[in-house]
Amino acid sequence: MKLILPKMFVDNASIIHPLFFLAGPVLGGGNWQEKCCLEIAKRIPEFFAVIPCRWSPADKLFCHRVREAERNTLVRQTDWERHYLAMANSLSIDHQGCIIFWLPVESKDHPRIDGQPYARDTYGELGRWGREAAFKKTRIVVGAEADFPGLSQIRRNLELDFKNGVEFQIYPTLEKTVEQAVQWVGIGSNHL
Repeated sequence: MKLILPKMFVDNASIIHPLFFLAGPVLGGGNWQEKCCLEIAKRIPEFFAVIPCRWSPADKLFCHRVREAERNTLVRQTDWERHYLAMANSLSIDHQGCIIFWLPVESKDHPRIDGQPYARDTYGELGRWGREAAFKKTRIVVGAEADFPGLSQIRRNLELDFKNGVEFQIYPTLEKTVEQAVQWVGIGSNHL
């Protein structure tokens, strides 16, 4: 497993294994990204994970990679995210990728404390990439906990975007979400 953390730039030619962009709530969402990486690692021995959030020395999976991330950086995080979202969505022969949206309920132990609404950026990102998926065969997989705020509206919007008869599945567990993402990149037994 190789992690690409905020603003860290890895040359496209160096990404020789499947690339997963982990999208979803950062502030107040708990450390779901670590759990997601460990779930991918159970299924694929070598992969890249792009994780757009900051880590502290207490985070066991990420702490030793933080210094590496500071060495080679792009200037703005938005530019960095768009670069890797496009790469994860690429259908090129050079690499396979997938955008994983995981929508956990807000953490009771570590909720968002900056006064902003929980998952506020995630809603817009999911709307954008959901529409991309409906019209351009984007590689995204969405999973959510049942009580994620606004889930019924997200589900309805995706249904309307996919009105051409293709059902869009929102997976109920992180494990099932990762399993589907692995299949999308063609590593799993049932490539879609």
